Amino acid sequence: MTLQKPSIAVIAPQDASSGVVVDLLQKMPGFKVDRLDGTLAGINGTALKLAGSHDMIIFRTGADGEADLDAVQAITSQPNRKAKVLALCDAGTTLADIRRLTNAGVSDVLPDTLQPQELEETIRRFSAPAKAIGSHGAKPGRVISIAQARGGIGATTVAVNLADQLLHRSGHFRKTAKSRVALVDLDLQFGAIGSFLDVAANPALYTMAMDNVVPDATFLEQAMAQTASGLSVLAAPAGIAPLNTLNKVQVLAMIQTLQASHDYVVVDLPRALVEWISPVLQLSDRLLLVSDSSVPSVQQARRLIDIYREDNLGLQVEVIMNHEKKPLIAGRHHTEAAKVLERKFRHWLPHDPKAAAEAADRGKPLSQVAARSGLNKAIARLARDLTEELVQAASVAKAH
Repeated sequence: MTLQKPSIAVIAPQDASSGVVVDLLQKMPGFKVDRLDGTLAGINGTALKLAGSHDMIIFRTGADGEADLDAVQAITSQPNRKAKVLALCDAGTTLADIRRLTNAGVSDVLPDTLQPQELEETIRRFSAPAKAIGSHGAKPGRVISIAQARGGIGATTVAVNLADQLLHRSGHFRKTAKSRVALVDLDLQFGAIGSFLDVAANPALYTMAMDNVVPDATFLEQAMAQTASGLSVLAAPAGIAPLNTLNKVQVLAMIQTLQASHDYVVVDLPRALVEWISPVLQLSDRLLLVSDSSVPSVQQARRLIDIYREDNLGLQVEVIMNHEKKPLIAGRHHTEAAKVLERKFRHWLPHDPKAAAEAADRGKPLSQVAARSGLNKAIARLARDLTEELVQAASVAKAH
């Protein structure tokens, strides 16, 4: 995979943390880095010229926040600009600040504590050509990651059936898939997606891990199994490989290659925390954290949100309440859970063990086994809402 060598303009006041980032960028081979002292708003029209002559602008957020937002909007509204705009922030940046920055047109918000490898991966990701190579077309597919707050919470059920719903089937008997969807089981040791869809265990991830293979389009095309419903599935291997044998470069290449040929890439994450999860989170348009409202689950969900977003401040995390029907009136424990997680619970998936077990035993998604079940309908609503939100976000980004 050939990566562009971007030109980067760094706009920041003279301080220690900004200097560290500039030093790291200048040490990366093939990057042309220009440093400007000051703020994005303070250099006025110079920023507009930089947007036409550089691949990327990285600016340091500061006290002049509102003026910086105006400057970002001015840059991203230019029809001839080629630069993507990234914001560099410190630990005091709030979620509200991040939302305002992304709404203004910032492509990503970077913490000033990024390690050298993580910074380089981020820069390369945003400097990649806009047109993806593959049969899918120019727009990279959306990445939706699924994580679990505790074991047995049903994250795999959510991943399998969400991917199935994202096919957006139409036509006679709803058998024609309008979208191309890849479903990836990254639980190398105990992944069960293959069993849920009657797909044989796949040695591809084991080969990647043990032989240090960086996957390309040909490798993945041969590795992916196709289900009757239209899903492209990369199942977990039968052999058990240590989780840390995969690396970030392999996982980044795999997800980006799948994005080039699919509209959606649904990733079922392992419960373990390993370094190579980082590129998945960086590429994710949404992370769905499957939980319930019990105290242990909420506590674990809070810890995971903090960990996942530590180096990915722009990551959008939504908590999915599984095994619980949406209450007419939220109980006190629901209210307290929402406060702890700092999120509203928008999607509730009712407990339907009979339908879920039947679908898993038959190796088919719920839509083919229990289409009228409350669980299937709730996951269908989740898929519709996600689709609408991602389309809307894309429209806002294009307008900027």
